Amino acid sequence: MRTQGLYIGGAWQHPDTTFTVTDPWDGTVVGRVASAEAHQAAAAVDAAVAADCPAAHERARMLRRTADLVEERAELFAQTIRAEAGKPISAARGEVGRAVDTLRLSAEEARRLAGEAIPMDAVAAGEGLLAFTVPRPVGPVAAITPFNFPLNLVAHKVGPAVAAGCPVLLKPSERTPLTAGLLVECFDEAGLPAGMLNLVTGDPGTVVGTWTDDPRVSVLTFTGSASVGWSLKQRSPAKRHVLELGSNTAMVVADDADLDAAVQAAVTAAFTYSGQACISLQRVYVTPGAAEPFLERLAKAAESLVSGDPKDESTVVGPLISAEATQRVRSWVEAALSSGASLRAGGDVTDGVLRPTVLADVPSDASVMCEEVFGPVVSVNTVPDLDAAVREVNASRFGLNTAVFTASTATALKYVRQAEAGAVLVNLAPSFRTDHMPYGGVKDSGEGREGVPYAVRALLDPKLVILGG
Repeated sequence: MRTQGLYIGGAWQHPDTTFTVTDPWDGTVVGRVASAEAHQAAAAVDAAVAADCPAAHERARMLRRTADLVEERAELFAQTIRAEAGKPISAARGEVGRAVDTLRLSAEEARRLAGEAIPMDAVAAGEGLLAFTVPRPVGPVAAITPFNFPLNLVAHKVGPAVAAGCPVLLKPSERTPLTAGLLVECFDEAGLPAGMLNLVTGDPGTVVGTWTDDPRVSVLTFTGSASVGWSLKQRSPAKRHVLELGSNTAMVVADDADLDAAVQAAVTAAFTYSGQACISLQRVYVTPGAAEPFLERLAKAAESLVSGDPKDESTVVGPLISAEATQRVRSWVEAALSSGASLRAGGDVTDGVLRPTVLADVPSDASVMCEEVFGPVVSVNTVPDLDAAVREVNASRFGLNTAVFTASTATALKYVRQAEAGAVLVNLAPSFRTDHMPYGGVKDSGEGREGVPYAVRALLDPKLVILGG
């Protein structure tokens, strides 16, 4: 069991008030973590404002060293992710590898910060003048991260901020704070100066509320639910916001699709880590010629997945983050069935784990269709043609990632043009993501883009310099 304090101004603090972190699989206590009060959250802002930001080459060196330390301690990180998040160990190891990449990509970006020359003589008033911009860090960044990727999503907030020269106030999910603490230890060992990274855990209302209301905090970057994200923006309109707010991801399968590839993509996107990802697949729209063959293969593939203990190397679907989450998702499945949907696979809970579930003919107003499930449930509906599929996809209030499977270039390009989403993938799982690509959504899926280069740009302002004669 790990005991973890607050990290403020380069030093660990251990207040008397703590909370416990438990393993979603068996309920054992895996950590006791400090719970901050408002004055400690404010002290973290003080430390961030006072931080001495190192030069770009030094920030790059520290990010590279941090990546090396994470890589050296990969199994410790993976086992910690498995224990506090309930993530199957194979998926946890994959997350660690991605986080190492994210940190190394951030190190590269730290050395690429550059302004641009401004052609002042483009207008008569500018003749004889020389002008250029210098990138300037915007200031302290409050980073609020969710439980589902407790290492890589933290790396996506902290790495670009350090690269840009912005001090960070980190508030990880109270369900998964231990992995974040391990990462902070690596940054500390890599030599990041005091105040450049501060870890404050505890009640979100206390910690995040303090930062949201503090005018010294320049940026709020948040990954989580739409309701919370938009409320944070409403509460702090003067700040810059990067909001990644989830989705109910859709995929379209045309008659001419490679069904084996489409089924494999659906299985990967819907059931990896029990569907607990912003871009996990929830909705599939299939044209008539492919509908029944696709459903049969998908149901068979879902039934073959190993569910259960996350420590088992073969487990694909482990427990949801809490018993309450399992009950919620199961109730949504039962509501869909009561409304006329049919069950093609799963639907039951075994040893506390909701097995991979495939539904068909689901009403469009069912929660499993129009809300974010965050569980191992996928719904498959037949549509007459691509136009109908596009209408169904775009009817959602979300728009993060979407995918289409087809052998027709014309069909693919039509879908690319018409689908309302931050990313459209062709013949790829809609859950596909690399850590340097622009990532973010439209509508209720948020605003701004993550992906290391794009996140860095969001944290810089161009300072204009004009030289007279």
